[in-house]
Amino acid sequence: DASTLAQAFSVAPARPTEGACAARVRSACVREHRGSNWERSGLACAQLAAMGGVFSGDPETSPNAREYSVEASLDKAAEAIARASSMSAFTGAGISVESGIPDFRSPGGLWSKYDPFIYCEYNNFCQRPHLFWQMGRELALQVHEANGGGELEKGLKEASPNKAHEALAELERMGKLHTVITQNIDSLHQRAGSSHVIEIHGTMATASCMQSGKQVDQSEILRQWVAFKKANPDARIENDTWVPKHPETQGVLKPDVTMFGEALPTGALASSWKAVLGAPICLVVGTGLNVFPAALVPKMVRCRYGTLIILNMDTSDSRACAELLGLQRRHRRR
Repeated sequence: DASTLAQAFSVAPARPTEGACAARVRSACVREHRGSNWERSGLACAQLAAMGGVFSGDPETSPNAREYSVEASLDKAAEAIARASSMSAFTGAGISVESGIPDFRSPGGLWSKYDPFIYCEYNNFCQRPHLFWQMGRELALQVHEANGGGELEKGLKEASPNKAHEALAELERMGKLHTVITQNIDSLHQRAGSSHVIEIHGTMATASCMQSGKQVDQSEILRQWVAFKKANPDARIENDTWVPKHPETQGVLKPDVTMFGEALPTGALASSWKAVLGAPICLVVGTGLNVFPAALVPKMVRCRYGTLIILNMDTSDSRACAELLGLQRRHRRR
């Protein structure tokens, strides 16, 4: 569970002492993983790679080192969070997997079936929008079934926030976490209670007309899809070429997400950099930091000699991130 570190801290007293807080975080982390085979599952390599100023050059907390220790990383991460006056968080698809939303790059993930540079590329969407909506509906149905299923006419069952989302929201209520920057488009951080969320890749909650720019809610897309299914009971998602349109202009609806080849939402990148630079710790959860320019955001914490903590189940990506983001020692000159 990638939420372990944040969740453990979230149950600490409102104003804990540094030692008590660090002990509470570490204790909960160890309880969470006790009994599992860390080496075999890859957790010893990458589930918690604590990097940055105080960890660089330490063989016990460098995930690429032979002497790497999960326990030592937990200790260092817990101590760093306990000492920090504030922190930011950067999340990716992995944080939402426990909510029933599949990730993209893992084996069996969405990209194993749909080439993102075909189904999620902006210029291709302009020419063949039905390809995106084919993929989008399959994902929606998968989440729908994972959360109980049922007839679409009665509503689409959406994913619910899990303990990781709730833990980050609790950290905010405690005054510890000031901003969540997410690559996700599922709005689960907001539903969990986080009030300051930067959706760096946009959101699926709304869609806009390609002709007029007029916006509609996600419920309008579902309404049109249900109507289409009733009128075409034999239609299959993989070849029906269905596309939702704005009810007034009849222009093609594009989800308000950032596709490949498309600019990020106005101000999102600058706001994210500001948030990371404004705190001594950036906690990264559920992402291998492979999508640019968003992946540049967390490493901005190095510019203020801060600490980057990565929690991710994908061992290969986390190793690459370690080489990119933290394995160098940097000290402020006094």
